[in-house]
Amino acid sequence: MESSERRVAVVGDDRAAALRRALAGLPYRSVERSAADAVVAVGDEALRDALVDAPDAPVIPVGSRRIAVDIDVAERRVNALLDAALRSDGHSPVDGDPLGDDVRRVAHPVLAVDAGDGETRRAAFDVALVTAEPARISEFAVGLVGGPDESFRADGVVVATPLGSDGYANAAGGPVVEPGGGLSVAPIAPFSTRTDAWVAAGRLSLSVERETESVALVVDGRERGSVVPHRPVAIEAVDSVALVTLADPRRARRSETL
Repeated sequence: MESSERRVAVVGDDRAAALRRALAGLPYRSVERSAADAVVAVGDEALRDALVDAPDAPVIPVGSRRIAVDIDVAERRVNALLDAALRSDGHSPVDGDPLGDDVRRVAHPVLAVDAGDGETRRAAFDVALVTAEPARISEFAVGLVGGPDESFRADGVVVATPLGSDGYANAAGGPVVEPGGGLSVAPIAPFSTRTDAWVAAGRLSLSVERETESVALVVDGRERGSVVPHRPVAIEAVDSVALVTLADPRRARRSETL
């Protein structure tokens, strides 16, 4: 790709301005996200918006989530990250694929969430079923591919992608999952002191097994409706987005990710 054709979108919160300044004088043309050959997404909201649209362009995640590049490091390394991302144009995403130096490409899933109400939601980080009233217990079931349903009493249940697996899901007791490793699944505040957590493949279902408590559907931290008891909520990885990041990105403190 010729330097004059390198189209880059830098999107996000106030910190994105620093990266735009870092790009000044470099051989990239600033464009809207929909026209970009590479996207730099700064902060959770911008990253979520970029991922759920499932762009063909690689995305460089900047922020405090795992896999993402710390903003200070991104300012210093943005040229190397973009050069690596643009050199990989047209190359299918492979987990851990080295792009030169310490830059790597990983494939990140985008989830489709079908609660059986005619609307499909999309998630980049996590999906949760949570009782509408705090500290109210209901009964939930997890349907895993190739295995029997698992049921438990709890305040809720959360499913997270690798990018979201060390946030709310990990605080609830779920495993941290590496790119390509599946989906983290965990009960939220289970009634029993001995409750499993799981790593699921790219497809599973959640359901509410009791009718006594109202349960909300929460997608990437936003309430997106209520869940009908005994009606499965189907969750499936339907798209894959290439993330370009550092092989050992600086990790934020855990308190910053929750």
